[in-house]
Amino acid sequence: MKLKNFTRDTIRVTARIGGHVIRFKSGEERSVPQHLEEDAIRAGLVPLDDIIDIAEREAELASVIQSHKDAEAKAEVEAATEQTKALEEAAKKAKASEAAKKSAATRAANAATKASE
Repeated sequence: MKLKNFTRDTIRVTARIGGHVIRFKSGEERSVPQHLEEDAIRAGLVPLDDIIDIAEREAELASVIQSHKDAEAKAEVEAATEQTKALEEAAKKAKASEAAKKSAATRAANAATKASE
């Protein structure tokens, strides 16, 4: 496992069995034998595997959030397009209705004119 010393001090890790000692200077990053991993973490070293996993999870979460935002934006655009189409259709119907009323009024006026002649 790769570990890193993020402190400003040198950390000394001693194995409980066997007495092996490893020193980590400030900012040093390296692999540690398996029998020293637990003691190294207790001493204050940070496993880089965990940091990478966290970064991957954050990147995945960010991509999911972005996809949700994109989906919401697309839905809003579709709703606005549908609303625009409905308004245009209503305007066409209103124009057609108005034209029908005018033509009916014209026909009625023409019929009244013919009837009075």
